[in-house]
Amino acid sequence: MTLAPEPPADTLHDVIIIGGGLVGGLCALLLAEGGVQPVLLDAAPLLSPDVLAERDSRVFALSPACIDLLKRVGVWARITRHAPYQAMQVWHRDAPSVLDFGQPDTRHADWLGSMVEPNVLTLALQAQWQASGLTVHSQCRVQALDQYSDHWRVTLSDGRVLRTALLIGADGANSMVRRAADIVLDRLDYGQSAVTCAIRTERPHGGVARQVFLPTGPLALLPMADVDDPEHGHWQSIVWTLPTDDATALTALDDAALMQALGHASGYVLGAVQHVQSRGLFALKAQQAQHYVQARLALIGDAAHVVHPMAGQGVNLGVLDAAVLVDALLHDRTRGLWAHSQTLNRYARTRRLPNSLMMHSLSMLGWLQSATHPAVMWVRGEGMQAVARQPALRDWFSAQASGHSSVRQTRYSG
Repeated sequence: MTLAPEPPADTLHDVIIIGGGLVGGLCALLLAEGGVQPVLLDAAPLLSPDVLAERDSRVFALSPACIDLLKRVGVWARITRHAPYQAMQVWHRDAPSVLDFGQPDTRHADWLGSMVEPNVLTLALQAQWQASGLTVHSQCRVQALDQYSDHWRVTLSDGRVLRTALLIGADGANSMVRRAADIVLDRLDYGQSAVTCAIRTERPHGGVARQVFLPTGPLALLPMADVDDPEHGHWQSIVWTLPTDDATALTALDDAALMQALGHASGYVLGAVQHVQSRGLFALKAQQAQHYVQARLALIGDAAHVVHPMAGQGVNLGVLDAAVLVDALLHDRTRGLWAHSQTLNRYARTRRLPNSLMMHSLSMLGWLQSATHPAVMWVRGEGMQAVARQPALRDWFSAQASGHSSVRQTRYSG
């Protein structure tokens, strides 16, 4: 494609970020902290504190590295509620071993992470944008993206035109930025969907995230901040992976039948399910952009990659993308460079391999846990028992999930 120069306009922004979710919003705050003034375009409206009155059916399982970054830019202090978890239990319905990570029921143990409802996080992000003086256009629709030899032109639905030396796509799995750059996707359709809801169980979760592998797919019980009883914590977010037809049928059940199905599937690990609310259903897929960068363009978060939700790593991978990209940009800015192709390619090399490994590892794990061949079942059982017997292995898995290793070589390693 030949890129012709465009007549100069009044303003050339250093960077425009399209997408104001956690990944795009954090990217903007990290850039601002480093002395760069980004323009953030967000299709969603500003939230009212009234959203805190209702529970969301889903939560983000934020890693320690992600939480550290949110603390750094002032967002974490604005989080009104979250559910830290000190331990994780993983087991297969047909295997005797239970993998325990962390220390259950220990109030002063190091967190493995914390569960935050999307609306709670978004409200905190938006408050910090305002406090930081970021240039944010909310409820902003992008009509067209055009590439020129030295910049991108962004045309908004209201007719405004913006120009930028760097365009960052943080606009989700169906990224308009990725499409405008003609970047091809590698896709994997699992033929599965996830049922989500919030449930109240008979016994409290005790700060433990739980996941049981069933022949049809994993069922996760994730601690939620309890609005009604914060001291004990009986509410959890459910993510139940099933073949799509089964998932659709499950969501059609009445509350009583759904609660019974959830209790049975979980082995009544926390007693009976007493209440259910905020149901959801979404199709599961894995995908990855063949290229994370192009001239004066970078993709981060779901715009670059989508992984299976079973390990809760999707949003954390996107946050690490943002941190690595911003660190590279700020490093080169001190040398008088901005959005240089070598800088963008360095970001892509650093992040694409670990994201690809995570995507394929989760796909393999899902296949391994659902397989019914006797030989595979034996390997699965022996593998879980081997990990269960080795504290060093469990510690290694916990360290990898923390996300700290991915930012070790950046300014955010502390």
